[in-house]
Order: sequence, then structure tokens, then C-alpha cells
Amino acid sequence: MGSLQMDERPHILYIDAFDSFANNITGLLEQRLGAQVTLVHTDNSVIDKNFLQVLRAVDAVVVGPGPGHPANPSDVGFIDKLWALDEADLLPVLGICLGFQSLCLGHGADVQRLPHPRHGIVTRVSHRNNDMFASLAKLEATQYHSLHADIGGVKEDRTVSWEPTSKCPLLQPLAWDEGDAVNGPILMGVQHTTKPFCGVQFHPESICTSAAGGQLITNWWTEARQWLHQHGRIKVDMPLTKWLPAPNHGVPLEFSASTAPRGFKLAQALRSAAGPEDVVLGWESYPAKAHLTTASILNSLGYRGEEVVVLDSQGHGQGRFDIMGLVVPGQTMKVTYSVSDRVLRYGSGATPASSISLESIDEVWPMLQEVLDLHFPRNDSASLPQDIPFWGGFMGYISYEAGLETIDVAPHTSYNIPDINFAFVHRSIVIDRHTSHVYVQSLLPDDQDWILATGNTIAAIEEAPPPPMSSLPTIATASRPSASSYRSKIQQCQAYLHSGDSYELCLTDSSAIALPSPSDPWAWYTHLRLRNPAPHGAYVHLSDVHVLSSSPERFLRWTREGICEFRPIKGTVKKVGPDGKKILRPEAEAILGTAKERAENLMIVDLIRHDLAGAVGARNVWVSQLMEVEEFATVWHLVSVIQGKLSGVNPLSRINGVNGNGVNGVNGGANHTNGANGVKHVNGVNGTNGAKGTNGTNGVNGSNGANGVHSANGTNGANGVHANGANDIEDAGDSAGTGASGIDVLRRSLPPGSMTGAPKKRSCEILNRIEGGPRGVYSGVLGYMDVGGGGDFSVIIRTAVRHSSQVQEDVGEVWRVGAGGAITVQSDEEGEFLEMELKAASVLDALFNGVKGM
Repeated sequence: MGSLQMDERPHILYIDAFDSFANNITGLLEQRLGAQVTLVHTDNSVIDKNFLQVLRAVDAVVVGPGPGHPANPSDVGFIDKLWALDEADLLPVLGICLGFQSLCLGHGADVQRLPHPRHGIVTRVSHRNNDMFASLAKLEATQYHSLHADIGGVKEDRTVSWEPTSKCPLLQPLAWDEGDAVNGPILMGVQHTTKPFCGVQFHPESICTSAAGGQLITNWWTEARQWLHQHGRIKVDMPLTKWLPAPNHGVPLEFSASTAPRGFKLAQALRSAAGPEDVVLGWESYPAKAHLTTASILNSLGYRGEEVVVLDSQGHGQGRFDIMGLVVPGQTMKVTYSVSDRVLRYGSGATPASSISLESIDEVWPMLQEVLDLHFPRNDSASLPQDIPFWGGFMGYISYEAGLETIDVAPHTSYNIPDINFAFVHRSIVIDRHTSHVYVQSLLPDDQDWILATGNTIAAIEEAPPPPMSSLPTIATASRPSASSYRSKIQQCQAYLHSGDSYELCLTDSSAIALPSPSDPWAWYTHLRLRNPAPHGAYVHLSDVHVLSSSPERFLRWTREGICEFRPIKGTVKKVGPDGKKILRPEAEAILGTAKERAENLMIVDLIRHDLAGAVGARNVWVSQLMEVEEFATVWHLVSVIQGKLSGVNPLSRINGVNGNGVNGVNGGANHTNGANGVKHVNGVNGTNGAKGTNGTNGVNGSNGANGVHSANGTNGANGVHANGANDIEDAGDSAGTGASGIDVLRRSLPPGSMTGAPKKRSCEILNRIEGGPRGVYSGVLGYMDVGGGGDFSVIIRTAVRHSSQVQEDVGEVWRVGAGGAITVQSDEEGEFLEMELKAASVLDALFNGVKGM
């Protein structure tokens, strides 16, 4: 044991009240203080039982934000014990938001509701440049709170006291928000007059808090360290794992003991379709004529409604790649998972499907990762189409309910629709709109004949007029949310927002469209892509599910080089006003620049920063675009871009590492060319002359050699903040992000924050109660995971969904279209209902003519 040295790295205990900004705060502590941060949750019974021993092993405590009220034991857990510590057990404590309110409540303050809550609002904070506010420049701070602490410091004339009050004589006011005409002055900072306790109501970690927020953290620690030295506090040199077993950081990316054998069986079953030798990507590229589309390609290949996955930029200026994943009957393996029974099923249709009962959805992700690793192409790096983001792999969707299971929120069941629905695609076609080339690709052995035949068919496609609109249904009946029902749900949301249980709730509802006879979903999709083009359009027919999407929103993309990107949309303005007048960019920017619209977007940006930091570490996360207006076909959107860097092994390094010496790789065979096109394809794959690469491969063992360097690389996955249950404890320190893969970022970020609100877990629980049923595919994510190491998923919005169980020849069929919006305390009921209607209409108007009840 010993006292903290002046240059020693501090060990800080962070108490998380299940907030969605915790990783941003722990990251700020790490970066500003060089601290080791150990995170525990407020409901951790082991920490509660051993509270004093835990405190003796750390230098200071930070109590973070969270939903609820500080007087509610279920919201704050053991936090109150801090304020009652004996003199001998004292240590520095910083409270933020809920932690601040708990500090004030514990010393005589009242914690009351604000007349007008402050969610995502950025304001000037007044202070006197003393204590932890010393030498701060202009402090603009983000507030996320419905409650405020009343220490009796606001006078009748609305001036404030900077001295302890008779009501709370042990609390020294340090900062106020004096610019709120509705609420009046709001206490923003305090410190205890005799103990090392202090706190702030605002969020110093928010992306919109000025740089002074970080300096405040430094100032706090400077004063805390001085107190530690002055009081000679002795820290016990003992890891916190003395009381708790070491966390299994690798759970998200490793099989459990019970499912490992079946997980590897799944991986090998999917791997078998590519043959016993090392997987090699065969490909050819051809000039892509301007009129070439996903629809024209599939139609030319004789598509008649078979299973397929199409990711389609729909001609939108922001889109670059169109990807078609072809399902080969009897050969392509499909993988599904349902939250209702937690069973993963897989098969090609040639034989009865196999199934694996899982303990939780966490076991799905390592299975998917293992399959991808076993299919990593063993080509020489120079012979791969490096600019093409998809060479083959999983394509499909993950439902909203699957996302709920990842954060331990009990989901509603999704009326027979699989919650994870993927096909493992060996044959694919990719259009690169920037280079005007189309790529025909296959991971199957000896598949060059198909590649060449498909390429020749595509090359022969002539420009054709769009399909006639008469193919759309002309009689349909819609069951849509009523204005009164939706407004009632908005009011319920507002009640939770005012009580402090959430900062923002992304409320949704759905329309059911009944048709008198079965339809042609592919024909519908071709119309949707023309009438409502969006950069993340999609057509999916897999496992009895049809999805027709014109989504404008990217959820998550990660590249083979390890860059992750989120592009949340919050804020929507129709390009044509109610009077028929066009709304141009300046007017759209004015509307979307209001405090309400920016607050919606800001809350999601901070939430996504937290999600991403949990996988890659806060120091590897940055915001490259903050709340900028972007133009789409029918609307203007407010869009932000959050990016991060994976710190695991670059998958591309495996190409040279395995193949470079010519021992285990696929270096045999000359580079074959396609005559007139003059485009090289992979080594060792049949060329136009039918010749085969001569040196061959080393078979299955060569393929399995990749396991030692797959994305998880045998590491513990991301060592950041976690969600492993009530008795969690975790270091969120420098190693955060080590070994994280794109799939790890994916699962840590579900469900999409732009479809939940913040804090995510509590908000989802509230929305479950208010909405009363499953969202299903809507609000989930749709895209691909590439064998080369990348991935790209959109948010499933502006989408129609149908399951085969809702199709009957003599009765007709039912389609579902979801829509909604973010509800904040600034929301207007009429405005929110109209926004939901606008979003639903973008699909309904494009697909359904003459719908009754609309």
C-alpha cells in the first residue's frame, strides 16, 4: 500500500447508472488524466457488499449520469453510500448530472422537475474562475437533464447566491446557468465545504461542450490530488478482481464451452460449399454503361422472384456501389436466428435445416466471424479488386428485436419473421458508379464459366425504359396510426422525458397494407427505386421474407483498413412545403438549425460516440461531420458522421502474410486476362482459355491457418465498457478497443441509436411499453459482412416488409410500413405526427396506388 505519487497514474472508479454517455466520460478521464478507469454499474451487488474495500483500492470516484431520480434506490444503487463515508474512508468524488444531483440531495437540497427540461441544449455557464472552474475560458456546456438541484440559492429577483445557503450550508455553489428565461437560474456546479466532493450538472464530455469542459476535468483532478497528498490517504495496492472474477472480455467474440463444437460445425458446414482447397476469389470486370442498374442486370439474368439480396444506391449521388448477392438454390447457406426461442438455424434447402440452441444472441457473432475467417480469399493481394468493398460473405438483416436482446431488453416476438436473416453469398455482382465498372465475382471453385457467361450477359444489356407503373396494385386497404392514438403515445413519451427517465425517445408506429391478391415484390421495388431513390436502397428476399427499402441512412460501415463510420440522421424537412412552394437549402438550414432539431441530432451523436468507444476506445473515435444539412430526393436531412479506428489486425495483412512466400498461398497460375476487356482476375482461377493455375493450394489446412489471425486474433475483443449483467466490473483503460472487429462494433451498437433515443437501454424499455408490439425488421439494420474484413449496414427505414405467412392466394397479402420520429421535450404533437406521416408516405405513395383508409 502507499500514497499516490505526483507522477503516478491515477486509478479512478467510475460508477455508471446505465447511461449512454459513460464511455465518453471514461475516455475523457483517460485522455485528460492518463487515468486507469474501472467501471461498475449501480446495481452491482458484489461492489455494494465490498464497497469500502473497493474504495480503498482506488484514488478517486466519478459518479456518472443516468436516467431516473437520485431519491430512487433502483436508479442510484449504492451511490448514496459515498456521501455518508466516515472521515477515515474519504476520497475525492466528482458527480456528473445524476451524480451531481445525488450529491446535492445527500446534503439537504431538493431535487425537482424543471418546468422545461434541458435535453441536448448548449448554454453558457457562469462561474467565478475558482476551484475546479479556475482559469477556464468561455464555458459552453451541453445539458441533459429533466431535474435540477435546489439548494436555496436563487433569490426572488432571480439573482443567484455564490455562497453556501442556510438550506445547504455544506455546499458551495460554483456555477450557474443564468440564461434560461423559463426555468430561471439553474445550479450547474457545487463543491462540499469540508469534504473532497464536487459535481457538475452539465456534461463535460459532450461533443458540443467547449474545450473548457476537458480543462475542468484536469482542474478537478489537480485539486483532488492535492487533497490526497495533504491528507496522506493510503491506497491499498490490490486489484479489484480480489472481490470479483476477472471479466471475460472475449465473450462477444468467443464461443461458450457448450456451443463451441456446434459453432465450429456451423462454420465448417458453410465453408464446405467453397470446396476443400483454399478459398480463392474469381472475378472479372467490365465497363458499366450509364443505363446499367441492379434491375436491368437481374432482369437480364432471368430473375423471376428467387431469393436474392440487392444493396442498391438507386442512382443517388451519395451512393457508389450497387451489390447483388445471388442465392444459388441447394448450395447457398442461409442462417437465421429468432429471439423468441434463441435458436440459430442454417441450411441450403438441399437437406433439412440444422439448428443450435443458444444461451443468448451474444453467441451468434463469433459464429458469423468464424465463417468469414474460413472464407478469407487466399489470392495474392495484387490480384484482388481492392476498391470493391464486397467480395462475398453474409448479406441480410438484423431486426430491431435482435438489437434489444444485445442490450438485455426483453423484446416482443416478431410474428414468425427471423430476427437475424443472412445468406452466405458466394456469387455476387458489384457496380462501381465512380469508375463505371461492373464486377462479377465468385468464391466457388472452378466457377469461371459462370463468371464469363454472366459478364457477357451484362455486357449485352441495352438501355430500356422503366417498367410501366400499371404493375403497381390499384386496390389496397391500409390500417394506419390515427392522429389521436399517435398523439397519445407522444404524450406518454413526454411524461417520461419530464420525469428524467429519458432525454429522447424515438417513437415509431406502423401501417398494415392489405392487398386483395399476391403481388410481385420485385416489380414494386423497381418502382420504389425510381420514385424515391436513396443511397441505401435494398431489396431482400430471404427465408420467406421480402424487404423493399429506400433508406437514406447509413448505420455503420467498417472498411478492410479498419475505419468505422456512422451517419445518423435526425432532422427532416420536406422539399416541397404545404403551399406547394419548393424549400431550398437556405430555408432548410434555418429550420434544421433550430435548437430542437440540433438537440435531437446531438443526443444521438453523443450516444453513438459512446457505443463506438465501447469497442475501439474513446481515443480512437472522432466526429468528422457535425449536424450538416444534406439533400435527398424528397427531403432535406440533418446528418452527422462519427468515425473510429479498429485497433485489431488489418485483415489485408493476411494476404501477404500467408501467401507472400509462396508456401501456403494460392500463388500458382498465371494472371489470365479477358481478351477485349484486358482486365486481370485472380491467380490460380480458370482464365478464358480454360487453363488453371498450376501450383494449386495446400487444401483445408492452408485455409484453417487463417484462424490464428482472424479479426479477434485470439484476443479478448474490445476491453471497453460492457453489458454483462448485474455483477460486472471492468477496466475501461488504455487497452480499450484492442482486437475489436467490425462485427464487435456492430453488435455493441445495436439497436441503432437513431431509432431508440438516450439513454438507450432505459429508452428502449419505455418504448416497448408505449408501442406495445414488435417493430420487426423495421428499425433494424440491413447490409453485408465481407470475407475481406469490411461491412456496411443501413438503418431499415422508409421500408415495406412482408412475410410469406401473410400471403394467401385466395385472400391476398399484408405489407407493413413503419415510420416515426424522435420525441423530445421540445416536440410539438402535431408536428411529430405530420413528420411520421411524411416518412410513411415516402414509401406508401411510391408503392401503393388507390389505397383506402390512407
